[in-house]
Amino acid sequence: MAGSAAAAVNVPGGPVSDAEEDAGRSEGEEMSGSEEETAQLHRRMGPGESRRSADGATPMQPVGQVQRVGAGSGATGGALSRLAVGDCTGVVEGWIKRSVSGATWAAYNRVWQEWMSFGRALREELVGQGVRSLLLYYLARKFNEGASVSVISIQLAGLAFLFKLQGQPDFTKDFWVRQALKGYRRAAVQRDSRRPVTFEILGGIVEQLRGVCSSDYEVSLFKVAFVLAFFGAFRIGELVSPSKTVQGGVGCKEVTLEEDGVSIFLRKSKTDQEGRGRMVRVYSILGSPQCPVGAVREFLKVRPDCQGPLLIHANGDMLSRFQFIAVFRKCLLGLGLEEREFSSHSFRIGAATEAARLGMEVETIKRIGRWESNRFQSYVRPQLAVRL
Repeated sequence: MAGSAAAAVNVPGGPVSDAEEDAGRSEGEEMSGSEEETAQLHRRMGPGESRRSADGATPMQPVGQVQRVGAGSGATGGALSRLAVGDCTGVVEGWIKRSVSGATWAAYNRVWQEWMSFGRALREELVGQGVRSLLLYYLARKFNEGASVSVISIQLAGLAFLFKLQGQPDFTKDFWVRQALKGYRRAAVQRDSRRPVTFEILGGIVEQLRGVCSSDYEVSLFKVAFVLAFFGAFRIGELVSPSKTVQGGVGCKEVTLEEDGVSIFLRKSKTDQEGRGRMVRVYSILGSPQCPVGAVREFLKVRPDCQGPLLIHANGDMLSRFQFIAVFRKCLLGLGLEEREFSSHSFRIGAATEAARLGMEVETIKRIGRWESNRFQSYVRPQLAVRL
C-alpha cells in the first residue's frame, strides 16, 4: 500500500465503544463522547474518509496513489484501480482484527480512546516525531498514578499496534520507554508482596473445606480445584470459568486420568495466544491427602456425566472465578491467615516457591509453570511463606 505515511485502516467490525454496540441505532443519532473519539481516531489512522466497497458491505479506505505499473509516462494507475485496492484493503483489515482475541481488541480500543483524549487535552496532533515526547509524558503520568506493570504493558501494546496501523514508527520501542518500564517493573516486583500457598497451607485449606462447603460434592469440587491450581501452577483463568454463565477453563474431555498421573491439555494460555495448546502433567503423591491424581479420580466418580468444563457443581453449573476466590478466602480465614495477603495467583507463586525449595533445576521449574523466561524467579518467595 504505497502513498501516505499513514495508511488508512478502518477494520470491519473493529474496535467500538460499549455505547456503539446498542442495537437499532439510526444513522441520524448523535455520537456519544467515546464514539466521537473512536470516529476521530479512525479518521486519523489514514488519509481520506471511509467508503464502502462495490458490494456495499465492506468498509474500505483510500490507500494513496497506486504506483505505476510498467513503462510509459502516461501511466497513472496501472492494472490496479483504487476500487480494487480498496476492496482488498477491506478484506485485509478484517483479518487484522482477527489476529488478536476479542478481549485484546477491546482492551486496545480503550487504550486508543484514552490516547485520543490525552492528545486532545494537550491540544497536540498525535502524529509525527512529536508523538515520542507525548508518549514519555503519558508514561510518566501512568507511573505517578501507580498503575500496575501489567496494565501499562497492555496500554503500550495497544499503542504499538496503533502506531503500526498508522504507518508511524513504533515509539513504544524507544530506549527511554523500554528502560523506564524496566526500572518500574523491577520496583513493582519488590512491591508485590502476595504470599505463596505452600504445601503446608494447601493441606490446611483442604482440611478447612469440610467446614466451608455445603456438601461432600462441593468439598470434592473445591479440593480438586485447589490441588490442581497448586500442582499444575495454573493461572485461575486457565483452570476455571470466568463466570457462571461464560464457559471456560479446563474442559472435561481434555483431562486424561492415568495410573500415576493426570494429563491436562491446555488449549490456550497467556503465553500461547495462538492457541497451539500444550500438555500439563501432574503426578501422584503417594500417601498424601493432597494427591492431585487421587483428587481428580474421586471427583470424576461423582461428577455429572456431561461435557463442558471439568469443574462444575452437582447441578451442572460452572465453577466460576468468583466462587473459587470466595471459598479460598474463607479457608484462609479459618486457618487464621490474612486473606488480603493472598490471591488466586498465590497457588502459582507457591508452586514456584516450593519447587525452588526442593532444589529443582531452573528448566524444570520453568516447565512446571510454563514460563518462557526467567520471570519465574520473581515468584520464588520463601521469605514471604508463613507456617501454620
